[in-house]
Amino acid sequence: MTQTQCAHSLAFISCDPTVVPNPDTPCKRCQHPGPKGNWFCLSCKDIFCCTSVNGHFRQHYEKTKHCLCVNCSTKSIYCCSCSKTLDAQVIQQLWIKGRSTSSKLESIDVMIVDVIDLLSKPFPSINVHPQLDAQSFVGQDKLALAKEGLQKIFDNGLIAVGDPKVQEKFLLYSATLLSAESCPSELKVNLSSFRCNLPEETSTFIKAQDELKVASDLSASITQKKFVVRQQTSKYDEVKKEIVASDEKVSNFKAMIKELKAQIKRLEACLATEKSNRAKNNEAIDSIEKQVTTARDGLVSDLAQVSSMEGSTQAAKELVARKQSDWDNLKLSFTKFA
Repeated sequence: MTQTQCAHSLAFISCDPTVVPNPDTPCKRCQHPGPKGNWFCLSCKDIFCCTSVNGHFRQHYEKTKHCLCVNCSTKSIYCCSCSKTLDAQVIQQLWIKGRSTSSKLESIDVMIVDVIDLLSKPFPSINVHPQLDAQSFVGQDKLALAKEGLQKIFDNGLIAVGDPKVQEKFLLYSATLLSAESCPSELKVNLSSFRCNLPEETSTFIKAQDELKVASDLSASITQKKFVVRQQTSKYDEVKKEIVASDEKVSNFKAMIKELKAQIKRLEACLATEKSNRAKNNEAIDSIEKQVTTARDGLVSDLAQVSSMEGSTQAAKELVARKQSDWDNLKLSFTKFA
């Protein structure tokens, strides 16, 4: 049975239904050459053998719900869901109208796959706040001032040593501390080591700190973008379902409109017939009216004539009666004589 279109016509077409591969193109699964006519899927563009061979297109439909296909030999379009053959010309027009929407969905689908692939890749967690050990000092007089100055510098953090003036104070205070006999040997070793190439080491630290800041901002940006992508992907899935459902509704409405147009056409034909019958009845009424009028006028004339002939009619009746009596008597006399 052939019909113009079905509810799946627009939702499951992703390629031109008139551009069909060669009839000898083999089945994707069993490599059947297709002299009986393999089927070309209008959704994923793969070719599968028919039910009379190995039924691979039917299996493909049951697995993917790709219901629309074209016979590579006959070029006829069939819907597995509706079990009906469709009008190829109408289906092509629907594909042309819906191509912009379908292409857009395809491009978004590809982009979503790429983004999901990016999200599946791990990215390093970055600790941007390393813990720094601070030293405590005890002392008095000049030594006490040096300790107090160093303590303030330590409290402000290593980042403060990037300032040349702070570096100068640090070198002065640390020299005082190193000259004190009470300074522990371990502290002297650490101070002496830190004082060496202090500008270069501090510059390196600040640069590393900046890099950590960039990495921290990048990490936060990635986290934010992940959230946005997941959120928009979810919305996209919902909107895509609504688009497909809307396309099916539009197809159904078009089919309903077509049926209503057919009904209107049938009703218009019935109306034309009734108008013709009404015209014939009007003609019959006019004829009846004319005949009744003629009969009525004749009847009036006849009645008037009968009324005017009433006296002569009575005389005629009496004459006829006498003549009939005379005739009957004559006949009787003749009969007796004979």
